[in-house]
Amino acid sequence: MGENTENIIEIVDENGKTIYCELFNIVEFEGNEYALLLPQDEKDKEDAEFVVMKIMEEDDDIAFINLEDDEFARVSEYIENIQDDEE
Repeated sequence: MGENTENIIEIVDENGKTIYCELFNIVEFEGNEYALLLPQDEKDKEDAEFVVMKIMEEDDDIAFINLEDDEFARVSEYIENIQDDEE
């Protein structure tokens, strides 16, 4: 598989820094969709950490929303359980 730039998403962190992420997967949970994003500067690391953001659609625009701590914990646990089932 070659470099696919169509799956690259730009997000801005809380410090205003732009981070380029690869859209790794979309997971449905509790009626919402969540994007698993892999920062480009992390993708070659063995212990790379994914960024999880809620996908919100509004008038044909898609926004990626940061999660609150409790929502992040529930979604992360769900994703880990999916990955465990696949192994």
